[in-house]
Amino acid sequence: MFVLYDEQMNVIPFPDGVTHLDIFISSIGKERYSRKIEGSNESVYYGFTYNSRNIELYMLLKSYDTEDYRLQRDAVYDMFHHTDRIYVSESYQKGKRYLISVDEVYIPERAPRNQKVSDVTIRCTKLGIPFAESIKTTSDIDKNGLNYGDGWHYGMGLLYDEDSHRYTHTGTSFKIYNAGNKPIHPFEQDLKIEISDVIGSGGYLELKNITNGSAFRVNESVSSSQKIILDGPNITNNGLQYLRKTNKQFIELSPGWNEFIITGATSAKVKMDFRFYYA
Repeated sequence: MFVLYDEQMNVIPFPDGVTHLDIFISSIGKERYSRKIEGSNESVYYGFTYNSRNIELYMLLKSYDTEDYRLQRDAVYDMFHHTDRIYVSESYQKGKRYLISVDEVYIPERAPRNQKVSDVTIRCTKLGIPFAESIKTTSDIDKNGLNYGDGWHYGMGLLYDEDSHRYTHTGTSFKIYNAGNKPIHPFEQDLKIEISDVIGSGGYLELKNITNGSAFRVNESVSSSQKIILDGPNITNNGLQYLRKTNKQFIELSPGWNEFIITGATSAKVKMDFRFYYA
């Protein structure tokens, strides 16, 4: 079974008599890039990018009579077409969501010699990146702790280790746990980093993820009154654009533990807010 949400994560109710039976989610395909070497049996391999994935929703319609069936059918059509973007999650993995749109035509198939029962398979287009993503973010863990059943479920890579539930740190070294099994890049996925309460900055400030080598650097001293925010590709200092004062590089997160160090200051407060992503 599955649950549908609008873009504000409000549950979309199913019409009367409509039962959501199952959801089918495919693996993610790859588009591989290579070039044949002239005069050789070998090809040069350039890597790959992920393709989208297939998602199908299977529903059962039970009506009172043939007239009611048509009303029910129209209600299903309206449910998927009054908005272009819908989130869906599996009932048994409610903590993960997929952004979809219904682009293909579909017709409910009525049971032979029965005008009251029909079923329909709706093929969906996966929008954006092909990964599943956590509905909640790490700021929810920071505020409320990790409560299974409250947006967090088994199968999401979460740990019992209390240190893995901390996404706000003060000092010059700390670890951040990414429970997803996919890397996070701020140009493609949700990642917000706040740097504040900087002490002892002398000429520069650098935040480096030594796990994958990504580093963000401010090329001037930073005071304790400044709040630097990296929100996706946008960098601000107390609300003003700040990219030109930096190395124009961004922090990325690897799956699992990410070790960070801060240089150019004796202490700073760093808060990270992001979703987990899954193949």
